[in-house]
Amino acid sequence: NEQLQKEKEYLAASIADISHQLRTPLTSINLILSFLSKPDLPAERRLQLTKDLEKMVSHIDWLVNTLLKISRLDAGTVKFKRDSVNIPELVRLAAEPLMIPMELREQRFTVSCSGAESYIGDKAWSTEAVGNILKNCMEHTPRGGEIQVACAENAIYSEIRISDNGPGIRGEDLPHIFERFYKGKHAGAQSVGIGLALARMIVTEQNGTLRAANRYGGGAEFTVRFYKSVV
Repeated sequence: NEQLQKEKEYLAASIADISHQLRTPLTSINLILSFLSKPDLPAERRLQLTKDLEKMVSHIDWLVNTLLKISRLDAGTVKFKRDSVNIPELVRLAAEPLMIPMELREQRFTVSCSGAESYIGDKAWSTEAVGNILKNCMEHTPRGGEIQVACAENAIYSEIRISDNGPGIRGEDLPHIFERFYKGKHAGAQSVGIGLALARMIVTEQNGTLRAANRYGGGAEFTVRFYKSVV
């Protein structure tokens, strides 16, 4: 009974948080639409508002899709494939949607892989996980900063290490960074706190681990490991 009560409280809190996350952009959308309906609105201002509207709609779309993926994983309805996945190709696919935003931020993106690193898993779901980690690093890396990816493989596991030279992760945030709806001290206004939670769920489901730490000298570092035997 105590466990059921805790689950009910968690569900209620999650629904309240989701509602809040949706309400904020919806309020902005309604406000933008009211401005766009004015016939005497200057063309330049109309263009800017249209771009803002696109961002809000895109944010809601990402939020809903991510929550649906988390729900599917929770329900156990996802069947992960067991294919040979080339890690450099996986990193390329995960980074592809972020290349333009990185360029606009003047951020450098470097990948250090031999080209042969691989593991047995699901490429599509893994791309989602690595993409969410890269997105988090991009959002916390300053203009002109750098995001690095390094690959490695040994007899025990295949590893993807993603790091940035941003402000790093505050000590009080580290134990909670993969919790759903947790927003750290450096989180942006658009942050929801589910991208990293989904990433860890996906990695864990493929006999892997995802850990976060601070780099010596500054910045955050995320280490993904896919093990070759059950751990």
